[in-house]
Amino acid sequence: MNILQSGFPIAIKIAFIAIQLLIIALMLMPAFMSSIDLWWLDNLTNFQLQWTVLAIFSVLLSVFFFRMLTVPLALIFLSIFLYNFTTFFSTGVSSNQSGAQFKIAQLNIHYVNPNVDSIILDLIDSDYDAVLIQEIADGEVDKFAQLLVGFPYSIGSNSTDSFSSSQALFSRWPMVNRRIHDLGYVEGKIIEVTLAPADGNIPVRILALHPGAPRSPELWDLRNATLAFVAAQVSASSLQHQVVIGDINVSPWSPFFRNLVRNSGLQDGVSGHGYLPSWSAFTANNLVRLLSSAYIDHCLVSRSITVMAKDYRFIEGSDHLLIENSLALN
Repeated sequence: MNILQSGFPIAIKIAFIAIQLLIIALMLMPAFMSSIDLWWLDNLTNFQLQWTVLAIFSVLLSVFFFRMLTVPLALIFLSIFLYNFTTFFSTGVSSNQSGAQFKIAQLNIHYVNPNVDSIILDLIDSDYDAVLIQEIADGEVDKFAQLLVGFPYSIGSNSTDSFSSSQALFSRWPMVNRRIHDLGYVEGKIIEVTLAPADGNIPVRILALHPGAPRSPELWDLRNATLAFVAAQVSASSLQHQVVIGDINVSPWSPFFRNLVRNSGLQDGVSGHGYLPSWSAFTANNLVRLLSSAYIDHCLVSRSITVMAKDYRFIEGSDHLLIENSLALN
C-alpha cells in the first residue's frame, strides 16, 4: 500500500515526510555544524548510531507505505551513514614503530560497582603498562592499594604521590613528573604525569580527565572549558609523546571533540578500530547495550605515537566498557 495513493489523511503524509527530514537533519549535524550553542542539540549529535537505526526503520516502513520514496531515502541515509562512520573502519596510517610498545587501559568502574574486588584482581593479572580508573568511590580507595603490587607508581586526582577517589592512574613505568590541574569544580581535576618508557626512550606525557556529563547548560559549559584547557596544555608543550585519555563525555561527532583534536594537534586514534560503544544506559544484553550506547571514552595521541589496536572488555557492574589501547612510540 502506498500512502501517497491511499486514503490516509494528508496530515499523516506530511508527518511521515517531516519525520524523514528530522532524521536527515540529526544525521547531518556532524557534517554541517562547526559549532553548537545549545547544550541539548550537542548531546543529540552524539547519538549517530541511534539516528542510523531510525533511518533503517524508516526505509523499511517506506517499502510498505511510501514506496516511491524508498530508493531516494535509502541512498540519502546510506550516504550520510558512510560519511559519519567510515573513519571508524578505514585503515589507519601505519608507521615504523622503533620505540617502546605501550598498553594503557581505561575504565570508568561506576561509583556503586559491587564487583570492585574482582576487577582489581583482573587488572593485577593483566599485561597493561598503565591503567586509568575513574569513578572510584571514597569508601573503595583502600582496596586499590592491591594494585600497587603490579603497578608500583600511582597518582590520583586528589593526590600527586598516591592514588585517591574519583580517578587514579597506575603505572608499571616510573613517573618522572606529576601534577594535578584543578579547574575549580568537582569534576575539573586533571591528572598530568610523565612516564619513563621501559626502554629508556623519550618520556610519555599523559593528561587524564573526566569532566562531568553535560546534563545541563552549566555542566556543558564546564565540560567544553575543560576540553579547551586540555587542548591548550597539549599544544603549549614541546614534549614529543603526549596522550589525552579518559571518559570525556563527548563523542567524535561533536564539534567540541573536533575542536579538541584540532587545537591540541593530537589524533583521535579511532581510524580502523571500529565503533566502540564505550558507555550504555543499559546492560541487559549486548544488543540493547549497543542501541543505547555512546562513544565517549577516548585515547588521543600525538602523531609520534601509533595506535596499534583498540580492544574492549565488558566489566560487571559498570556502565562503561574497559578499553585497551595498544600504542607504539615512533
